[in-house]
Amino acid sequence: MPVADLPTLEFLSGMLDTLAAGTVDLPAFPQVVIKVQEAFKDPGYTPQKIARVVATERSLADRLLQMANSTAFNATGRVIIDLGVAINRLGAQKVYSVALGHAVAHIRQDESLRAIVPRLDELWSESVTVAHFADAVAKRSSLPFPGAFAAGLLHGIGRLYIIVQTVKQGTSIQVPLNAALVDAWHPAIGKAVLKNWQMDEAACEAVGAQAELNIVRPGPPTLTDVLIASIRLATRMQNSSDTESLNAGGAFARLDLTAEACKSLIAQASEETRALQRALRP
Repeated sequence: MPVADLPTLEFLSGMLDTLAAGTVDLPAFPQVVIKVQEAFKDPGYTPQKIARVVATERSLADRLLQMANSTAFNATGRVIIDLGVAINRLGAQKVYSVALGHAVAHIRQDESLRAIVPRLDELWSESVTVAHFADAVAKRSSLPFPGAFAAGLLHGIGRLYIIVQTVKQGTSIQVPLNAALVDAWHPAIGKAVLKNWQMDEAACEAVGAQAELNIVRPGPPTLTDVLIASIRLATRMQNSSDTESLNAGGAFARLDLTAEACKSLIAQASEETRALQRALRP
């Protein structure tokens, strides 16, 4: 390994060690997200109980209502104004993942991160697109993965965490971070962040294994396959000249997604993704 890469490796490994010890260091993390998590832990929770917690932060309540009324989740077109009804429609996994997404969007408002807001916005936009595809692929394949949307929405949390920590370290990082090492390490860092946030285990595993494109997995398709396929679909949607992302095999084969099926999913995604972007915009 070139000597210039060592600072990046030390920085990333130290970050992973800190996360393994149970410390997630993100600025301006809203307390309402922690309260939502605690409410879902109650085996007797109801949508109305969750609604009372969410209602304490109007911006999060508005996000959930907008999402429940988006074309992706409201095929009837009947407007929902009751927060409890919206939460019931979306389901626990989506509500909690949107709460975490709200926290990520809130983080970008921290004054110390002003310089990287465009990068954070780009990452968030990509994440919303992957979330849409993850949900669509799971539904198309009739797979019981309620955590698919969450895995898609939060698949880039490791990359976000690295970016934020780089800014916090400031001048102590003597050289630019090696991009290849960041690509290699961000899934494990993302998995560690989500484990600290007590996300669904399958979603944590999928985020951690998102780059394992060539691993042969026995048995039925997993959430990891859904996430890998969704990232590839999002890549192709954002870059129509990409000739690699829809190559057959791997996750696509395990999910029985042909090139034609992939192109159909992409063609259908445009309007629904825009609706999600509006509902979940930072």
